[in-house]
Amino acid sequence: MTVDFSTRATPEIGSPDTAVPAPDRVLDDDRRRPNVSGDLPTLFEAGPQFRRAVTGYDRFQVDTYVRWAEDELVAADRERQHLEVRLLGVHTELQETRRLLGHSSGGGQFLDVADRIGSMLATAADEAEGMRAEAAACRAAATAEAEQLRACAARTTAEAEGRSRETVEAAAAEAARLVAGARAAVEEAEQAGSRLRAAAEVELAAARTAARATGERARADAEGIRRRAADEALAARLQARQEVLGMLGVAAEQRRRADEEATALRQRREDDAAARSAAVRAEVEVLRARRSSLESEVEGLERRRSALQSDVRDLAQARAAHAALRATRWRERLRSWAGTPRTH
Repeated sequence: MTVDFSTRATPEIGSPDTAVPAPDRVLDDDRRRPNVSGDLPTLFEAGPQFRRAVTGYDRFQVDTYVRWAEDELVAADRERQHLEVRLLGVHTELQETRRLLGHSSGGGQFLDVADRIGSMLATAADEAEGMRAEAAACRAAATAEAEQLRACAARTTAEAEGRSRETVEAAAAEAARLVAGARAAVEEAEQAGSRLRAAAEVELAAARTAARATGERARADAEGIRRRAADEALAARLQARQEVLGMLGVAAEQRRRADEEATALRQRREDDAAARSAAVRAEVEVLRARRSSLESEVEGLERRRSALQSDVRDLAQARAAHAALRATRWRERLRSWAGTPRTH
């Protein structure tokens, strides 16, 4: 049976990078901690969820998640290298034991045991290779998912900017139309008042001309009828004045009504603009509330990520401790077999 071991540079056994906790400590931790599956792909079955903002996903959170996934893959690869170093040491001890047993008459029965140990070492090496393949698959999945998140964030940003630009342009056009309508109404009212004042002045001039003509005719009459002509002229003046005053009053009333209509129209336009502004503010408040809700969800996801990181670290420590415990037990058994009295 042939066992293939990796010969690339790995940390030395016993170095700080490969230190493992005591077996008793590992067993106590296993009793206190929940049972976590050892397959790394199960940690990534549920895709990451990030909060949505108006401009899309938070780029910092996406990059943070990708870095975390890469760190976990590096940790898994480091654990695989550590197991390979352990397996290489056990394989070396096994070869040394075979060499010693080859000079004993009872070595044949121990060679079968050595073959079983080699089979176990080969199985462990296969498991380490499978862990390396799983880590590579997890890294590829995390990279692809990060690229999808970046593309979705870019699309969401473009859509939000387009909707905001259309809303602002529509509001500006509506405001310009309302202002133009109000200005046209005011100008029309001023033109009507000017026409009424011009007509009143023309009629007043005509009345004065008629009064002067009547006076001239009265002065041409006899002295006996001068007083009567003067009284008639005075009466004509008073009547003309009353008529002119009445026309001016009508013109003033029409001007007042036109001003009131213009004021009412401007007030309605301002009320409409205020109502639309209030609706826009209400929509902004809804968006802010949604943003707060999404931030709360992201905080929950951050806590979940921290818990997963802790579980992964605990799992790696437990695996390393278990492997060290198994290697220690096999080493003790081999030493006990090596120290057994030999029968010649």
